[in-house]
Formats: sequence, C-alpha cells, structure tokens
Amino acid sequence: MRPAAFGAAMMDEFESTVNRLFSEYASSKIAILGIGNELRHDDAVGLAIVDRLSSFIDDPSVVMLNCQNAPENFTGYVKRIKPSCIVLVDAADFGALPGDARIFQLNDLEGSSFTTHKTSLLTLGEYLQSEMNCNIFVIGVQPADCSFGSGLSPVAQRASVVVANSISTAINHIRAKKG
Repeated sequence: MRPAAFGAAMMDEFESTVNRLFSEYASSKIAILGIGNELRHDDAVGLAIVDRLSSFIDDPSVVMLNCQNAPENFTGYVKRIKPSCIVLVDAADFGALPGDARIFQLNDLEGSSFTTHKTSLLTLGEYLQSEMNCNIFVIGVQPADCSFGSGLSPVAQRASVVVANSISTAINHIRAKKG
C-alpha cells in the first residue's frame, strides 16, 4: 500500500485508502492508538482523532486508546486484547503541507525521524509486530505548530475531524455489512 495523502485535492484518495485498510479487518479486532502531547499544540492531533472516534464507534472489537506521549506504556494491554490490526495515529513531519494526512506501513518509516516521542513509532511498531504477529499501520498528520501551548491549530483541528470521520465511516460501514 503506498502512502496516501489528503488535502483539498486528495481527500478521495485518503478515504479510499482508509476504506481498503479497514475492509481487510472487517471481522477482526482492531486497536487504534492515539499518540501525542497536549502541551505542544498540533502534537495532540492523534489524541483528538482517537477522542472523536470514541464518540462515533460503538463496537467492542474496535479498541481506541489515548496513549498521550508514552504509547510504550500501553503495549501490555494491547498484547492482552490481541488485535489483528494496530493503527498508530500521531502528528508526523513527513514534509507535506500542514493538515495533510498519510497512511504508512512500518517499512515506510525506516530511516526517518517521524515522531517527537521518546519511543519512535517504528520501534514501537516493530516491537508490537514481533510480539503479536499483527499488521501495523501509522496515520500521520502533518502539524503546523508543535511549539509549547495547548489547543490545535485550525488546520490540525480540521484534519482531526476529517481523519476521524473517514475512519469511523469506513469502520461503521464495513461492520454494518458483516452484521
């Protein structure tokens, strides 16, 4: 799966990629981990996405975790729930326009300084993959402002709504078809 971005012109491509991603796990347990620091403006976009998803998805086989800036502290719990798919959602600097979102596979992250957190998403993903033999994807949102302060920038706020809506629509549509 190649990285997919959104912005005004690429929204359909992002939604299509999200639909394909989640359709592969229509009958599986999915864990979605929001990662970020609420004290660094747009770094909290992953948390905002997971919080929004929590109000739109009511399915016990989809587990959403607000991991703050220490997702490694949640690995024991994630291993106990045994998901077939883990999605890490975080602010990420991948050289795009602020607010763009992309879906990456773990190998897409090799050699990059993708995140600002203590444990890199690549390291975290590789650990979980080795322990659980599951598929892991990363949804990164390009931040506009990660300086100290609270609240998302307007562009990150819009991106959080669009990404959460795309994910919830895909999961709810796919799960409704299976039921």
